[in-house]
Amino acid sequence: MTEPSAIISSCLQAPEEPIRCAAARALGALGDENAAPALVQALLDPDPDVRADAMGALVRCARPEDAPAVRRSLEGDPVGDVKTAAVRTLARLGDAASTPLLRALARDRCEPEVAWEEGSWDDWLDVQVAAITALGDMGAEAAVEDLIRAREDEAAQELDPVVFAALAKIPGRGIAALLDFLEEGDAQVRQRALLSLSRAGGDRLAPLRERLIGDPSPGVRRLAVDRLDAGDPALPDLVRTDAAGAVRAAALTRVAPARPDVCRAALADPDPGVRAVAVEALAGRVRPGDGPALASRLETWLREGDARLAAVCAAALPSVTGAAALGPLRETATDGDRPAEVRIAALKSLGEMATREVVATLRAAAVDAVRQVRLAALAAVAALARSVDEDVRGAARDLLIGALRGRLRTGESAGDTDTNGDAPRSGLDASAPIAITPGGGIVAAAPAGGATAGAGGEADDRTYPRSTLQAIQTAGLGTPSAEHPPPPSGQDPPSPGRGARRRRVRVDAVDDIAADIRLAAVRLAADCLADGIDESLAEAAESTTSELRAAVFEAIAQRAATMPLSPVLRTVLSRSLECQDPRVRCAAARGLAGSAEAGDLVPLLDDADASVRAAAVTAVGADRPARVVAGFHDSSPLVRRATVDAFIATGEDGFLEDGLRALADGGRSDTLTDACARHPEATRRLIGMLSVPELPRPRLRTILEALAGC
Repeated sequence: MTEPSAIISSCLQAPEEPIRCAAARALGALGDENAAPALVQALLDPDPDVRADAMGALVRCARPEDAPAVRRSLEGDPVGDVKTAAVRTLARLGDAASTPLLRALARDRCEPEVAWEEGSWDDWLDVQVAAITALGDMGAEAAVEDLIRAREDEAAQELDPVVFAALAKIPGRGIAALLDFLEEGDAQVRQRALLSLSRAGGDRLAPLRERLIGDPSPGVRRLAVDRLDAGDPALPDLVRTDAAGAVRAAALTRVAPARPDVCRAALADPDPGVRAVAVEALAGRVRPGDGPALASRLETWLREGDARLAAVCAAALPSVTGAAALGPLRETATDGDRPAEVRIAALKSLGEMATREVVATLRAAAVDAVRQVRLAALAAVAALARSVDEDVRGAARDLLIGALRGRLRTGESAGDTDTNGDAPRSGLDASAPIAITPGGGIVAAAPAGGATAGAGGEADDRTYPRSTLQAIQTAGLGTPSAEHPPPPSGQDPPSPGRGARRRRVRVDAVDDIAADIRLAAVRLAADCLADGIDESLAEAAESTTSELRAAVFEAIAQRAATMPLSPVLRTVLSRSLECQDPRVRCAAARGLAGSAEAGDLVPLLDDADASVRAAAVTAVGADRPARVVAGFHDSSPLVRRATVDAFIATGEDGFLEDGLRALADGGRSDTLTDACARHPEATRRLIGMLSVPELPRPRLRTILEALAGC
């Protein structure tokens, strides 16, 4: 027996049941066949938990000669966990002598030949599933009828998936039985059988091609499409003639790379899902003659198609029409009546076009009432801030910085901004709070007890709900009066081609759009190198809003991980080490790691917040590991793991062994397991600790538990 197995196996004789259990599981994690004799002996342990853990370990390290002992436990040990692990062990060994017993257990409880705990019906169901799976893994052809009988037992659980999976692994009779199930009247049964056959290998399905593609169930035909060769001539036929749109779309997806002609024909398909697949396939391979006709279709579907098709058209239009896509995309991106996913796709395409006109559109979309649209617009702005075109890059940078500083104007639309991307000709004061009207517009919010500026600058005492929740809360407060007039009708002027309809106040809308815009910009600026970003982040760090302030410091910490921080941002971090918000302190500690200011983080090793202590350990331990030793005794796993990482990073084994011993004495088996996963030397040193004579029992158990988790 190898030394580690011998050392751990000796613990199977310990008088304490928890230590014997941990030793058995540790041997299983080790996976050494030399430990099998000791584990087989442990199958006779008086404690059922020890027997279950020993059998679980044998799943990984049993030898063929251990099969009779495992089989005896399967028959005679009443514990369900022992039985299921025994079945798995016999399957791994491929023990043919156990096949009759496994066949019997696949059908019933085999009483009185097999011992069971009283009231253990659920245990048998677990053993039955394990036995069926084992027979499949062993390729037991003689068991096919038993498997089919188990499936047909009306008192049994739903066994189709496990039975079919087992049959698919049995050559000859098992595969033949699955083929017979394809003739079942139940479409779900046919689908399950087809899935299992396909997993057994495509060659199994070749003779069934005609049957599968002609199956009356669309679900079966859909599965068959994925199992056909991409060059199969049946696929183009299915694209043209199948009655189910899902089948046509799946077939088109398979043939699209090699058959652009089929894709062009599919543009006339009545199903928008099929047309969406065709558009995606053709977008990158437009022929000279395709342009005008295809562009016309895309623009029509962009305006009138369903959401998925319109979004695909928005993504494809630039590759088909080039710069001419700008107008339709701008119209779509700023149309509040369009589904959010379509507008987001349009914004993404616009962001790839890199013009000043695009920046102007993004400016308007960045203050949209729909949050997902705002985020998409700001993400495109951040991407354009890296553009190779200096003019576009500068405009995008200015827009992003304006958002960072909370100066992005609200209430803009595409028509409010000139084509050069300059400031809009009209709009609300950037510093004014905003609200959403019942019609979806953005207006200045009324001050407490005050009025809201209406159209033309006149005072308007109407107070609009800023969210659906607020609208609900204010409903039913009384009938309209001079003091509480009714809200506006909410009817917007009809758009071309559409009837007038009432906009809704979105449930997921935020109350303060201006703050949300700034928050999103901060997060997007984390890895942006544009001039002025550092100064804008430093300005935003002074915010009194806790969420924004925390986001700013998180962004700075992320910048520190990818680029050298400017002196201004290092100063911001250093000044915030005593901030009351633990999120700020944590981000500041992470951002200062490895810098000259890292020594200032030592007081944070005793911080009340675990995440702050962990960040401080990482930063301080890199150069001063002796200062973070107390982290091994910390109550937080986060801090202990950070301490282990810091000691491992030093490369000094003495530090590591001291830390492992401290963790073992503290009963921190979870952190020890993590240390073993991160540092192979940790496993060897823990096993070495087990050989120490008169090892304290708590430390012994902790080490074994740690090794068991590896």
